[in-house]
Amino acid sequence: MSRRAAGWAALALGLPLLALGQAGAGGPAALPSVFDEGPPAVRAARSDPALRQRFLAEYAAAPAEGRRAVLQAWVPRLGVVGLLDAIEARFPSCHDHAHELGKAAFAATHDMAGVIRACQTRCVSGCMHGVLMEAFTEHPESLRSRIATLCDGQAFREVHRKGDCVHGVGHGAAYVSHYDMERALSLCEAVGPRPLQYYCASGAYMQLFMTFQPQIAARTDQYPCDEARRFAAACYRYKVFFMLARAAGPDRGLSTVIDECLALPGRVQPACFHGLGHALVGWVAERPARIRDACEHGTPPDQWLCIQGVVEKLATLDDRSAARVCAELRGENAEVCHEAARNKLYALRKTGLEHYFAGR
Repeated sequence: MSRRAAGWAALALGLPLLALGQAGAGGPAALPSVFDEGPPAVRAARSDPALRQRFLAEYAAAPAEGRRAVLQAWVPRLGVVGLLDAIEARFPSCHDHAHELGKAAFAATHDMAGVIRACQTRCVSGCMHGVLMEAFTEHPESLRSRIATLCDGQAFREVHRKGDCVHGVGHGAAYVSHYDMERALSLCEAVGPRPLQYYCASGAYMQLFMTFQPQIAARTDQYPCDEARRFAAACYRYKVFFMLARAAGPDRGLSTVIDECLALPGRVQPACFHGLGHALVGWVAERPARIRDACEHGTPPDQWLCIQGVVEKLATLDDRSAARVCAELRGENAEVCHEAARNKLYALRKTGLEHYFAGR
């Protein structure tokens, strides 16, 4: 089974992907791929295979807290590209490992432009996220002004859409704010207009959920989204994975999560349905007619944001799959779906955009 097919299958079975992409024998366990914005690209490795194997053996033997030191020691020997070749081959879900590589590479070189160009969008931009997380720990007195112009730099413009870059800024903002989300979202204000602030917030919340996954998974309430005074959709984009897991997955628990979303204050119901759509990308991709089961509930904004949650990501991964999903819808919902398929991720204009900014 291909990596993409494995990802779709796990999502379709209702698994929160908490264990998808397990490490090879003896390797450190992969962290949740649920937070990846799609399966990793398959590419031919060009680096020295013997060096890659030596690195992987040392990396696998290191305790979790020692992996960064291993990465930093290997940056001069194998390079960022070679380390990514090794990590992608061993860990089908490599986003979190690439975070650590990005941190280590920037710490070793302090060459942001060079490392960003080496990272490209590999491991679903996880390497780029790690670079920003590490860079933001330096010179905190100038951080806000640096954030304001960072994504306009040439290296970023060569590799990333601006929305993808500011999503990475959000990862760094949460990390450097020690997961004080109000402080992180305040830093996100520096990226520019509110749509960009939202995409920054989505990165900040993604980083929060990745870091505190066990604690959040153990809870049965709406935390941390019940504390989101703005950009609640950025929070529910990840929270609903846990809600579905608690409800035994989409095949058995979809109606339970829909009821949970409908029980929320009307102001944040669209945010919850957006998270539901995002959590059901694979489930809907397997059977496109499921878009109606997933998203045709609640008010028109509830339905729009749910459709966008499915189709913006799906179209980024596979245009034809997105088109098949849109063919199942009619009327305004079909129009929203086709708009989402054209926009893909990080659009600055779309139907219902104002609902992404709402909070409690």
